[in-house]
Amino acid sequence: MTATTQPLFRQLISLVLLLTCLLQTTYAAEKVTMNMRDADIRALIQWVADNTGKNIVVHRAVQGNVTVLSPAPLTTDEAYQVFLSVLQINGYAIIETPEALKIVPKALATKGALPAAGSSASADMVVSLLTIENIPAQRMAELLRPLMSSEAVLTPYPATNALVMADHARNIQSAQDIVKQLDKASENSIELVTLKHADAVSVLQSLSALIPTGGAGAMDITVSADERSNSILLAGDPAKRNQFKKLIAQLDTPLNGQGNTQVVYLNYVDAKEVLPILQSLAKSIQATQKDQSNTISIESSESANALVINAPPAMLTTMKGVIAKLDIRRAQVLVEALLVEVSGDIANDVGVTWITNPDNEFVGAVNTLGDLPLANPAGDDSPLAFTPGRGFTFGYFDNGDLQAAIRALNATQNANVLSTPTIVAIDNEEASLLVGQNVPFKTGQSTSSASSTSDPFTTIERQDIGISLVVTPRINQGDSITLEIQQKTESIAPSIDVASDIITNKREIITKALIKDDQVLVLGGLISEEETEIQEKVPFLGDLPLVGKLFSSTGKTNSKKNLMVFIHPTILKDEDHINDITQRRYNFMRGLQQQVNSKEWKVDPDDTAVLEEFDTFSPVNK
Repeated sequence: MTATTQPLFRQLISLVLLLTCLLQTTYAAEKVTMNMRDADIRALIQWVADNTGKNIVVHRAVQGNVTVLSPAPLTTDEAYQVFLSVLQINGYAIIETPEALKIVPKALATKGALPAAGSSASADMVVSLLTIENIPAQRMAELLRPLMSSEAVLTPYPATNALVMADHARNIQSAQDIVKQLDKASENSIELVTLKHADAVSVLQSLSALIPTGGAGAMDITVSADERSNSILLAGDPAKRNQFKKLIAQLDTPLNGQGNTQVVYLNYVDAKEVLPILQSLAKSIQATQKDQSNTISIESSESANALVINAPPAMLTTMKGVIAKLDIRRAQVLVEALLVEVSGDIANDVGVTWITNPDNEFVGAVNTLGDLPLANPAGDDSPLAFTPGRGFTFGYFDNGDLQAAIRALNATQNANVLSTPTIVAIDNEEASLLVGQNVPFKTGQSTSSASSTSDPFTTIERQDIGISLVVTPRINQGDSITLEIQQKTESIAPSIDVASDIITNKREIITKALIKDDQVLVLGGLISEEETEIQEKVPFLGDLPLVGKLFSSTGKTNSKKNLMVFIHPTILKDEDHINDITQRRYNFMRGLQQQVNSKEWKVDPDDTAVLEEFDTFSPVNK
């Protein structure tokens, strides 16, 4: 055999040995065994190409021998990860292209110089794959990395929780010993002990007193509590865990007396409202429990506004969590209203002063029978004329000022401001206001025949007659408010001879609207028609019999009135906002009082009672 054929012969022998080792396949699990010493790297590349179906192009500078040790069979994916580690520790890199994988020296991959052929710098490097049983491979790699050499490669493979290690042979052996010790120590797993009677936090306090705070014993076991599931978590040595589990079983016993009873005081909600919710929840919880001996009892105390709950610790914790979410401070809404009867054309009075005020943005309106121009006929920037009082009116106005509207309406003879009610309502709670009279109505009449003389009697039912406003606000996400509005205006009509009882005039609006905070909602269209008889006569002569008609005249007039309702809701966001609105209202009333007092003649002006400054009543910041 010549000298030129000897290297070729050795490569063929290495290839045969490599293929013999790699083809020891466990067909049932589709795994292979990779055990080779000083094998040609090109033979390894050929095997990878055959088993993975990948096209691989090898640079001519890729050469040398490698050693791979795998005590356990590997899957194809694991073997490919080992192959990548072999290339990395031997100074080669893979460039992936759509057509093939290119294996080149790292220096060439980064456009550097190629290494010299035949270099044996990594001849003693070894690649090993270890399967981790108990802890994550990523965590094991973090623990081993400081112990390996600077040339070492640690690659975790999460799919099978394996670790590919590449380093000098002596370092690989040391790392394998450390992995065995660490993997064995991970037998200290975590156990969850669920309590049936005792409270997890109380049991944790008792157990913590038994654990040393320092020394070697402090690391044997760790104890913590999970309040949500009323459980104790144990982590550490198995013997210590068993010892603590026996102790927990002794502590987890039913308590005599009222140990599982608690009184929960409510801050915002009414105990009577929360009671049926909790009782229904308790029934559903008990229906799903296997142990029916764990009963739940819930009662309420109206005087203390509190709930008395008797339940096992886990259920008691659930109940308290539900109460905490229900017992919250709800927002409030200030609802201002303006009720006015308009007749005739008051567009110039109302429209210019308030509706088309430059400081107020006109959002939209529907006037089904009236006139609402879509564009300004003049073609300039002058305000549009809006004519309420004709047909049904519905619209919104941003940043509305009801006081300005009241001033405009009072300035005209064609408007009659009926009421300006203001009311504060809690979110999603109904609030009502009534200004009127309680009037008796006949509901029946009968005569008693028990005695010889008839005894007639009449049944009467009293009803409220006047102006009423019922509002239910619901604050939505953002700054919008859903308003359920019921406005009723009822008055007693003049008596009629043919009527047997009182006659009332009634106009009512029942609607639901979505409006933004601080907008004004305009509702109108409740038109009533009245016929009035007018008589004119000459004094004294018009009252003379027979000839009196010569000195008098009679006539009839028809008038239509439209009831319009302005609603202005404002969300009271916090105490400062409430205090600011209260101060403005108080100062407004104080100003009216001073204005009235200034117009009256008094003997001693100092004797006039004047409201104090609002700051006198302002709460002191603590």
